[in-house]
Amino acid sequence: MTNERPQTNSVQADGADAPLVSVVVPVYNGSPFLRKALESVLEQTYRPVEIVVVDDGSRDDSAAIAASYGPPVRVIRQPNFGVGAARNRAILHARGEIVAFLDQDDWWLPEKLEKQVACFADPDVGLVHTGTLHYLQPAAKFVDPIDPSARPELLTGECYDRLLAGNAICNSSVAVRRDLFARVGLTSPLVRGNTVQDYDLWLRFARVCRFAYVDEPLTVFRIHGEQGTFDRRAMLTEQLRLLERVLREEPNRRRRQMRDRMAYLYDLLGTFHLDYREHRLARRRFARALRWRFRARTAILWTLAWLPPPVLNGIRQVRRRFKQPQEDPFTLSPHFADPSDSRTVSHTVVGTSSQADAPHESS
Repeated sequence: MTNERPQTNSVQADGADAPLVSVVVPVYNGSPFLRKALESVLEQTYRPVEIVVVDDGSRDDSAAIAASYGPPVRVIRQPNFGVGAARNRAILHARGEIVAFLDQDDWWLPEKLEKQVACFADPDVGLVHTGTLHYLQPAAKFVDPIDPSARPELLTGECYDRLLAGNAICNSSVAVRRDLFARVGLTSPLVRGNTVQDYDLWLRFARVCRFAYVDEPLTVFRIHGEQGTFDRRAMLTEQLRLLERVLREEPNRRRRQMRDRMAYLYDLLGTFHLDYREHRLARRRFARALRWRFRARTAILWTLAWLPPPVLNGIRQVRRRFKQPQEDPFTLSPHFADPSDSRTVSHTVVGTSSQADAPHESS
């Protein structure tokens, strides 16, 4: 049985200048949110030629939900290989000239594809992303961005250098030219973590094409408790591996430019190790940060990492009691907190991806 939908006023990609759009949706146990995602695509004012859903070994009825819509939804099933592998398979099966990404728990506003397709009229533009709204599921309300310092509007034109300074692109907001995958490759299985995989892919696109940005909030990023958990230490380590690879490929050009970024990430990673009482690893990360750029706060943290755990615990208790302000140069760290505190840092340190960062567990 297929869902019957009312007719909407939409543009069909059937003209000589109207590119076909394929929407790719990797799915893993997405039944609570999948209908909202798919219906937001079906309600687009610019109709896609297909919606390719790859079910990544779901144990719920995600595949059945997707199949119930019938054309233009196509469902492909595979064992649980992870979001990146599912997205790659969808891309390989896509037949549109433009490929738009959508995670299972996000959704679009109706004019998203229409406004993105208009940007591809410039033949030099290979990737178009949009503004993003953040929706907090438990509270059922829109909230401020997780990372208020993110500036996606700056990632336009030839933006490789700016992208190296940080990823502010929401995966579900992206549409790309399909033929560019032949030049840049698909999501790399050698890179771990969805957000870092996305970042790696955007960097590769930025080397070969210009980006465009639709300065309207046309994508909704859903924040909810079923997105899964991941080790932020592992995520930061993987991003550092990615950036160090870039440095090896272009050492002379990039080293000075990336000094602050590398120092910041090593400092942040060291802080996480310190929070988790991994003092030896914390000292190593702070030392790497100081080699990239000397900062007094990092030096203080490196010194603290040599203290016995009872002393550090006492410092934590004093800090909680007096709530030392962030601008005080002797504040240990904005993230120097108990590791059970969910406010320590957002996963948008490296990007925005709404599905779990680690490969899906099969247990």
